[in-house]
Amino acid sequence: MRASWGFVLAAVVACGGGSNSDESTDESTDESADEATDESTDDLVPDAPAGFQELMSGSWELAAGEEAYFCVYATVPADLYVKGFRPIGPPGTHHTVMTLYTGSMPDGTRRCSVASNGTTMIYGSGVGAPDFKFPDGVGLHLPAGTRLLLNLHLYNAGDTPLTGTSGALYEEAQASEITNFAELVLAGPTLGLTVPTGLSTQTGHCRMSNVADEPVQVFALSQHMHKLGRHLKTVVEHQGGGETVLQDIPYDFEEQAFHLLDSHVQLLPTDTIRTECTYENNTGRTITFGESSDDEMCFSDLFYYPAQGASFTCSN
Repeated sequence: MRASWGFVLAAVVACGGGSNSDESTDESTDESADEATDESTDDLVPDAPAGFQELMSGSWELAAGEEAYFCVYATVPADLYVKGFRPIGPPGTHHTVMTLYTGSMPDGTRRCSVASNGTTMIYGSGVGAPDFKFPDGVGLHLPAGTRLLLNLHLYNAGDTPLTGTSGALYEEAQASEITNFAELVLAGPTLGLTVPTGLSTQTGHCRMSNVADEPVQVFALSQHMHKLGRHLKTVVEHQGGGETVLQDIPYDFEEQAFHLLDSHVQLLPTDTIRTECTYENNTGRTITFGESSDDEMCFSDLFYYPAQGASFTCSN
């Protein structure tokens, strides 16, 4: 298993930082994990379509019924501007999370945990996710030497071993095309999430932190629940009164995708994001928050600019 790259040259300007996860967990978890190998993934990654190149990928193998996390670590060899992504998500890929990484783990692919993430989330994909194109003038810049961590949540629901290669392709931009640098945050109830039997709606309230006084512009949203999710609604509660609905849509575990907003929505540090997740629980037992597909989650995924390392403080 290895990290795999397909970069070309671009120009220079930096992307924002922040903290979405405890990076020390990543280090302690991975030190005892399987070592990366030099096995090539070139024959396992699909050919990139016109306009896309391979960014990073990692190969994996799961036993029958196994659920696991694999992490791909890689270093950007040359300045890169990004205006779009396409996931590499063969069967067995539950979701991916790409973050900026500042730790010491060497490049390669190895087993890890759900908590193995870097400092700032810059892309993610779920089951059935299509291409994601940034709006005109918005994108990412990854300077040469930037380290990336791609966390792969994998689940083999079959009764035979499963192998694959998961990752991401990118669409390159010229420096002059990107005037606003973006990043991604998650908002929703976490450890207190409880889904009783039958139909229910669980709600989380989140406030942005680690941000400047200036507002941010939300331009795209996705959703993340697991197999019991049926509907998700995301609302901005303005401190001065009033609400703005960002999304109010049915949820399909097999089709998790980012949707561009018709117009960008301003979000102030004093505003609150309300995420409402509706579930249909026919398991006969109460389901709680957890990393497995058989547990549940409730997140609104918000892409915004300017990048400034924001995070959310959330309560149920």
